Amino acid sequence: MRRFRLASLCLAFTSFIAPPLRAQTPPPPQELQAENARIQELWKGKRYEEALKILTVRAQSPAFGQLGAETRTGVHYNMACAASLLGRRGEALAYLGTAVGEGLKDWTTFSTDADLDPLRKEPGFLWLEGIVRQRGDFVGILRRFQDYGPAPASATAAAPAFAYQAADTPDLVALRKACRLDEVAGHGPEFERIVNLMRWVHAQVRHDGSSKNPEPMNALHLLEVCRAEKRGINCRMMATILNEAYLSLGFKSRQVTCQPLDEKDPDCHVITTVWSNDLGKWLYMDPTMEVWFMDGQGHPLSIAEVRERLISGGSLELSKGANWNGRPENPVQYKAYMAKNLVRITCPVESAFGYESRPDRRYVTLDAAVFPSRPARDAAGGLILHDPAAFWARP
Repeated sequence: MRRFRLASLCLAFTSFIAPPLRAQTPPPPQELQAENARIQELWKGKRYEEALKILTVRAQSPAFGQLGAETRTGVHYNMACAASLLGRRGEALAYLGTAVGEGLKDWTTFSTDADLDPLRKEPGFLWLEGIVRQRGDFVGILRRFQDYGPAPASATAAAPAFAYQAADTPDLVALRKACRLDEVAGHGPEFERIVNLMRWVHAQVRHDGSSKNPEPMNALHLLEVCRAEKRGINCRMMATILNEAYLSLGFKSRQVTCQPLDEKDPDCHVITTVWSNDLGKWLYMDPTMEVWFMDGQGHPLSIAEVRERLISGGSLELSKGANWNGRPENPVQYKAYMAKNLVRITCPVESAFGYESRPDRRYVTLDAAVFPSRPARDAAGGLILHDPAAFWARP
């Protein structure tokens, strides 16, 4: 059974499904969450027939087509798992084929899910397996696109001078005082203060990957809106809050958009990177999942080091307590998710309070040299770089 989320970790762009002539209103997320919880209870009790009936009703409902592709895929995948466990192989393969046709690419689950074991020798399964592996073996894809350069001369651009707003800027001073960030960070070692701020952001707001970004997009307003409306925000906004919190205490930091190979895939993930003077490097901090990565000796890693270890298979551990809205995060799934989203990396040229709402904002993307050729400036005017040393230079 695929434990899928009802909304992706982050939607950099919103995808829309054309409604039928008579548009149906999709069920609210709470209804789907309750339904998924019920199905998981039935699964634990091995009551697969009952679970399949619930899933079938959902798949045949008039509003099913209005659900996101990931949710529809998850429903059909779970239907395949139920039919497989009930010994109905032909039916299971039909459901699985529908899931693959809708874009299933969760290779980590597909390749290890014991629910599908009764199907693994079926010719139809082997064909579907090849499709999912090609599109969803994210570590394999990352290895293919691991090299950033050298790039063709026509596709090179000079690295910009990244700028970091000073902590004594009035807006950052207001944020620091309003949220009592000196107390939040504490007075311990540098890394402890960095972690305390990240955990504070995670505790302040819940993640909602399908939420609309409230304007203006700055930490003070985002926190105010979330409290007043009792709502969540997506990972881009969570990373924005953390970035501005770091800046307010004098840390150099950036909001970082981690993107997949498929530019049509709207599911990216946005985290924050902060410069550690003590360690002399950028550190990976994810406020959405309350997590950072470490090597085998417990040393925190940078985004570049995480990417390299995913490619090489080196030791890579999640910090304790990683969770999504209070639910423990599966390390294998999270690593696979980040392998998918570390093909291309984008940062703002300037790191500043409210930068996400500025009309003149500019970004720079670190791109693989073997990625389909693009000009030094993309259509939106952002810079395309192939030089990781310049991209990750000491601030």
